[in-house]
Amino acid sequence: MRPSFWPKIGYIIRTLVVCLVLLVPATSGQAKSELIASVGLMADKTALLDVESAARGQYEPSGQTMTRGYSSAAQWARLHILPAPDGGPVVLFVRPPLLDDVTVYAPVTSAPGNPGSAADTVQYQLIQPDWPSSLRGYSLSPPDGGAVYLVRIVSSGSLSINVTAQTTSAANRISVLTDLVHIGYFAIMLTLFLWALRMLMTTREPLFGWFAAMQSVWLLHNFLYFGYLSVLLPKIEHDNLALAFRAAVFIAAMLSIAFHRAVMIRFQPSAFALHLFDVQLGVMFFAFILFWTVDRNLALHINAYCIVAAPFIFMLNVATARKQASPGLITLRITYTLLSVFLLLWVSSLLGYGQKSFASLYGFMIHGLTTGLLMSIILHIHGRNLIAAARDAEAEIAAMEQQRTIEQERTRTLAQFIDMLTHEARNALSVINMSIATPTISKRQRKRLDDAILGLTGVIDRCNQTIRIDTKEQTIEREDCDLVALLRTLCSKAAEPSRISFHGQGTCIVKSDPVLLGVVFGNIIDNAFKYSPPSSEITIKLEKTDKNSVLVMFENLQGTAGMPEPGHVFEKYYRSQRAKGQIGSGLGLYIVRGLVHMLGGKVTYEPIAEYVRFRVCLPC
Repeated sequence: MRPSFWPKIGYIIRTLVVCLVLLVPATSGQAKSELIASVGLMADKTALLDVESAARGQYEPSGQTMTRGYSSAAQWARLHILPAPDGGPVVLFVRPPLLDDVTVYAPVTSAPGNPGSAADTVQYQLIQPDWPSSLRGYSLSPPDGGAVYLVRIVSSGSLSINVTAQTTSAANRISVLTDLVHIGYFAIMLTLFLWALRMLMTTREPLFGWFAAMQSVWLLHNFLYFGYLSVLLPKIEHDNLALAFRAAVFIAAMLSIAFHRAVMIRFQPSAFALHLFDVQLGVMFFAFILFWTVDRNLALHINAYCIVAAPFIFMLNVATARKQASPGLITLRITYTLLSVFLLLWVSSLLGYGQKSFASLYGFMIHGLTTGLLMSIILHIHGRNLIAAARDAEAEIAAMEQQRTIEQERTRTLAQFIDMLTHEARNALSVINMSIATPTISKRQRKRLDDAILGLTGVIDRCNQTIRIDTKEQTIEREDCDLVALLRTLCSKAAEPSRISFHGQGTCIVKSDPVLLGVVFGNIIDNAFKYSPPSSEITIKLEKTDKNSVLVMFENLQGTAGMPEPGHVFEKYYRSQRAKGQIGSGLGLYIVRGLVHMLGGKVTYEPIAEYVRFRVCLPC
């Protein structure tokens, strides 16, 4: 994963959170245009009351947000709704949209000015939701002075209802703002889901897989809860949608507990604390089976109490954690403390402890956001640590691979060196043996013997010189050096001085090491004699290119060994196939390049037609 990815995600999430913070209070602005004058609430424990009986029942005063937790009883709400100031329709919203069963009854007649006094004579008729949005909305036409409307609510899950009556314009505004809040919320949750998938593919860490699975089910749960699936697929029965929603509650809860267990196990909490997660999952799974077979309300109630236990299990695990793991114990404890607080606030509303409108309407969104964001912080830090560890491992592997390559190169070089030395020593010794085997040594044999000894000595000298270059042990002693005099001396000591054509006059002083320069020029001259045709001319030219550098050029005609390959000519132990018939180490030009570079110069090989040419450029 690239390091720049998370800042982009963080920016998107921060922007969306700010939008939610601005939009959620805006939806609460409905109180300024509220047309519900009063609310009464009555429990129907038998769930058998008809509308006429409910109209005569005893109602307790209530707020517009009614929380009853998990109950098998039906709830009747009696709403006194005023007419719209502009004389237009009034829209009644009953939220959330995915309650199991909501029926709204409008009065056929009503006693003006005192709507509650003539309940015995009022007839009620069932009306259908007709508001064109995901919200459950009913168009009403209250008379002057208002009218009493009855709402029957049944839910197998937690019963938390909010009712509001608004003018058409206000209802449109609420619908738009609600959709914007939901879109912002979905955008954050989807962003976290996609981020988790990306991190899973990048790090192969199972925690990101658990988090992505939890987010995916939570997104489906919310999509159902907001009523969008019923808008997209209107032909699906409401009961089936409600059933799918309740099933998603169980699956989301179990995946959440499994995810938190996977987070905690890395920190090695006590066996008892960790085992509580297993108990929690077992009870939830039992409740899930109970939901499908016996009693849905009881199963959901059990599931809710398992969720209530989650914060305490979280805190027990983080308190007994013994091992430092990514992202660190302190980060883990702070994150899970905050998560536990938000979770308890949500569940208290879920169980009916609290009548706050905001918590009832948005508690699950707050829980989803806080869980997603807090867990993404932990996972982000953990993912960053994983990526850093992976990079360190890659660097270590690369270093090991590089070291292995160096060792292989050393082994190969040593093998080449031993092969070369064995070959050349065998050749030289053969010449020596042949020469001393005769009773008398002729002049020609004596020369061959001297050449063999000289060649073998040269091989050994070049090997020693190569070792000094490779181990960085070669010392340089700079002094004023006359290149003309040095080259004339080398030419005079050559095997056949008459073959050398030297072009250089006067003096040419450079600040360099005369001994090393002698090795450089001597190796090139020796190569020229060795690989050029017998009696052919060897040309050496010395010229001062400018006040800062001197150029020495060596040129000879190619011999039976042919032209050296430009890409390999300066490589260690390089010798062409046709050159291996003569004594040599394959180190001469390798030494030339190494010493010239150490002296601050440059050597190049420039073959021209049938001529072998080397240029040595030295600083003055």
